[in-house]
Amino acid sequence: MKKAIIAIAALFVAVSAHAQFGVVAGLTSSSSNIEAAFADAKSISQYHVGVTYKLGIGNLLAVQPALIYNVKGARLGDIAGIDDVNVDFKTGYLELPVQVQVGFGIGSLARVYGFAEPFIGLAISNKMKFADSTTSGWDNMKSKFEYGVGLGAGVELFRHLQVSVKYFWNLGDVYGKQITVGGVAHDLASSKCNGIAASVAFLF
Repeated sequence: MKKAIIAIAALFVAVSAHAQFGVVAGLTSSSSNIEAAFADAKSISQYHVGVTYKLGIGNLLAVQPALIYNVKGARLGDIAGIDDVNVDFKTGYLELPVQVQVGFGIGSLARVYGFAEPFIGLAISNKMKFADSTTSGWDNMKSKFEYGVGLGAGVELFRHLQVSVKYFWNLGDVYGKQITVGGVAHDLASSKCNGIAASVAFLF
């Protein structure tokens, strides 16, 4: 029993010694490929910013939760009864992602890692653009709650600067199967809420 307590205490000290608070920011794209995501990034209309906290155990394992404001876009296409028209959403979420990282160090210069990142979020703003008009509100959202998972990779330089890229899947049914345009409900053949995100974090 005494040995177990000592081992747990030693682990706690080791984790605490590698704990770092930080800030994170980046771009979010609803596109599914790098080329299209790069094109989206030019407008800087979808972004995320917040704080993060890394708990590391050496170079191998780390858990890194964050609390961010994340603006995501979604294009809802193929609207029944309306030809060649898409409806674009821009939704801002208060989001809690938790990265579980596995990596290896390259001396004291860098650490390369891959990660899985489950997340949950709550929508706090929503805008819809249809043709030349933009409206705000919640009429066309099925749920303000979102959840999903991301997979990605990153590099940490000098134990303080992180650069990462991930693909995320939003698993919740945020917008549903219908949308109201001009007071008329229309069926949706597709709604896409997945995408690519690139982040930079500075750890103190």
